[in-house]
Amino acid sequence: MLINAASFLKTLEAQVSELEEKNTKLERYVPPEGAGGGGATAAAHRRAKVRISRTGPDERLVSLMVMAMVECDIVVLVLHLLECLRWLSGVSVLSVDADTYSPQAPLKARANIKLQIMDGDCWDEALFHEAMTKAVHEATSSPSSSSCAAPAPLVAAAY
Repeated sequence: MLINAASFLKTLEAQVSELEEKNTKLERYVPPEGAGGGGATAAAHRRAKVRISRTGPDERLVSLMVMAMVECDIVVLVLHLLECLRWLSGVSVLSVDADTYSPQAPLKARANIKLQIMDGDCWDEALFHEAMTKAVHEATSSPSSSSCAAPAPLVAAAY
């Protein structure tokens, strides 16, 4: 009986450790309360997070990771992002991967879009990040948002 209890306790400890690890990973996607300085930027940051990563400074492959912290239609979100990317010259979409999560989870949806930058001299990561953040905010704030008229000039200004 004591051996079974010890075995059960070890199993529970392993499960708690696994859950703590998952919680830590999820907490990275949730911005801390009060972060961002305030205003619309802070509200957009609480709604979604946009990350851009490259495999190296001179690499032309870019990963656009979008994490929505509010319930949204993932299809609408991805289509809105693709519509905005369509306006960019010198950017080619290589792949799209998206998923939704349980309404109880802090992270509601995730989309990962792999891009290839055709002209690295015209690439402005800061403007691109700003435009994608705005597009995500538009797609997650109202279900009728389907045009990308606002981010297009912002990105076009970078080129």
